[in-house]
Amino acid sequence: MSFNPFYILPELILTAGGILVLLAGLSTRKWEAPGKIKPYSPEALALLTLTGALASSLALLWRPEVVKGVSQFGDMIAVDPMAVFFKIVVLACSIFVVFLAADYFQGIRVHRGEFYALLIFATLAASFLSAATDLIMIYLSLEFLSITSYVLVGWLKQDPRSNEASVKYFLYGAVAAAVMVYGMSIFYGLAATTDIAAIHSKLVSYPPDGSPTHIIFLGLLMMMVGFGFKISMAPFHQWAPDTYEGAPTPVTAFLSVASKAAGFAVVLRVLVSVFTPGVVDWTPMIVALSGLTMTVGNLTALPQCNIKRMLAYSSIAQAGYLLLGVAALRLSPLALPAVMLYLFIYLFMNMGAFAVVTMVSARLNSDDIREYSGLAKRSPASAVAMAIFMLSLAGIPPAAGFVGKFYLFAAALQSGDKTLLYLAILAIANTVISVYYYMNVVRYMYFAKPKSDTPLKPSFAMNMVVGFAAAATIIMLISPEPFIQMAKHSAALLTGTP
Repeated sequence: MSFNPFYILPELILTAGGILVLLAGLSTRKWEAPGKIKPYSPEALALLTLTGALASSLALLWRPEVVKGVSQFGDMIAVDPMAVFFKIVVLACSIFVVFLAADYFQGIRVHRGEFYALLIFATLAASFLSAATDLIMIYLSLEFLSITSYVLVGWLKQDPRSNEASVKYFLYGAVAAAVMVYGMSIFYGLAATTDIAAIHSKLVSYPPDGSPTHIIFLGLLMMMVGFGFKISMAPFHQWAPDTYEGAPTPVTAFLSVASKAAGFAVVLRVLVSVFTPGVVDWTPMIVALSGLTMTVGNLTALPQCNIKRMLAYSSIAQAGYLLLGVAALRLSPLALPAVMLYLFIYLFMNMGAFAVVTMVSARLNSDDIREYSGLAKRSPASAVAMAIFMLSLAGIPPAAGFVGKFYLFAAALQSGDKTLLYLAILAIANTVISVYYYMNVVRYMYFAKPKSDTPLKPSFAMNMVVGFAAAATIIMLISPEPFIQMAKHSAALLTGTP
């Protein structure tokens, strides 16, 4: 299809806005009073850019030509409901992160313009990754996202933990990317093209007795190393705890939601579009990785005393639950909408949790879970919101995480496959295990004696983020139907369902 700038308007806005924010930062070196975002500041320009990109993405979601699916840049970028859905998740996450960063960096000497410009460029990379339909575009987008993330993780140059986190993230990422590219080269060798649709056509053209099944599976396994690194899937998750702990908390929040969402977007598109049943059976591999990921994440989260490390292992476990839906893709039409719905719910419950962590960390200069002792007395509204987010992450009513897990488990059960049934049982057992460490935070907030009676006062920006995330988490439980329909609409083209 001929180039039409309207279809990539979100990316154009992000590109122009990132450059503008970078220039604005040259004339703004001092932070304003806590919680204030003044006009023409890097924060305000970043919010304007991200909001504009989000609005243009929402405008694309229901357009008839987008519903049918169009492509840009020589079929390297797909403009379809699924791509637009993941862009919305990534952009909404980045808007939250701007508010978190405005509060977190008070009193810290940082270059504001450069930070928000890198955040916008990381969002741009995640947006491209969500829509990539060519192996070269997938690699370039993933590396663009990784490089900007490495810099953001090590942003606190005077903090050894931030520097260490960035180096570890870089080393793991470099190895994972190298393995992934080798896997991609296998498919280029088999199909003589990097377009995933053309690769699929070539792979299905092999006769059943002459198909290089083992080579195809090896290439897929090597590509999953790179994708698994991005979604913090075991056994490629080792970078996550140290990186989450050492990075600035707003950056940790971005990695836990936006980076993971973009990673799942490319996993879903590649598995569904290329590796159809006639090519290779990848379901057993995903089942094994799902069980391993959720179990490792939950069991390792139990003894954690640092809340950012605990949320890191929680994020790994959540990836395991999402992989349960991925494993059911071939056998249940509910699977893909369930994965997308859970990611949308995860956006609000996880960003809300990190907003409270950001507020407490910035005021107490500590990420120890024991510092949450008596938070119900020192900041009652924050404690109530944190309890809602912990309940939601655990999958317990009255929070939307229950709806998300319900649909994931329902997809596995609907498949009628015994292996997926056992995996669903394992997921339920893991959910029970996770209740311990999530409710441990609630226990400290409500039943432990506070170390100080000094109130913790969130800024207006933090109150807005926490309040909005908490309200969304409850609303999606009370009235989930609009969000379920949005997920089904976004998944329809890829699954072939009306």
